[in-house]
Amino acid sequence: MSLIPPLSTDSRLLDVAVDHFGRLGLDGASTRSIARDAGTPMSSITYHFGGKQGLYLAAADHIAAHMRAQIAPTLEHAERLYGDQNDGTQNDGTQHDGTQNDGIAARATLHAIIAGMVAVMLQDQTAAMAQFIVREQADPTEAFDRIYAGCMAMMLDRITVLLQQASGAWITLPQAKMRAITLLGQVMVFRIARATVMTGMGWTHIGSDEAAVITRTIAANLDAIIDHLQAGAPA
Repeated sequence: MSLIPPLSTDSRLLDVAVDHFGRLGLDGASTRSIARDAGTPMSSITYHFGGKQGLYLAAADHIAAHMRAQIAPTLEHAERLYGDQNDGTQNDGTQHDGTQNDGIAARATLHAIIAGMVAVMLQDQTAAMAQFIVREQADPTEAFDRIYAGCMAMMLDRITVLLQQASGAWITLPQAKMRAITLLGQVMVFRIARATVMTGMGWTHIGSDEAAVITRTIAANLDAIIDHLQAGAPA
């Protein structure tokens, strides 16, 4: 039986755990300090999670659940724009056939997804989660597998298929996936490499004006990729 309880059991504890593990790592973080900052008895960590390792994995699940919840409205909007990419069926029941209209719909859907992801990455509450994820990127554990399976794979797969559709369906799956990864990287850099962004741009904060610049720039990059693919340029 899993030691990880439903996320609703103690969201505050998991938020604090993500922050501590992100800043200090699994070895450096103290369950006593986590319990203290969360206002939770130490015994609750042992009872619900079985100890530090169980809490660490629960924190990873908490991140995945939060990211899924944040991106869900964008994916629902994408679904309305283009329909279910898994079976090739549009919302009206017809099949995607690689026509020009199909490519236009795929482009619009990609823009909706990328813009939604930018909005999520710019939220202040994703900072602690980003620190946790960066540690797992550098030295992956089971926690990374949970985050990847819980949210990242879904986004990568959806963007990959849409890029194939937008291109006229002539590029291969690996070629489309590589471009999807570069697009995800363009979005994630504004959270994971925030210090570089702020220093390089000379910004002191990211407000609505800065967010608009970021969104427009990534949208232009996305259009350039799609235009390149639709022109039949070498992948």
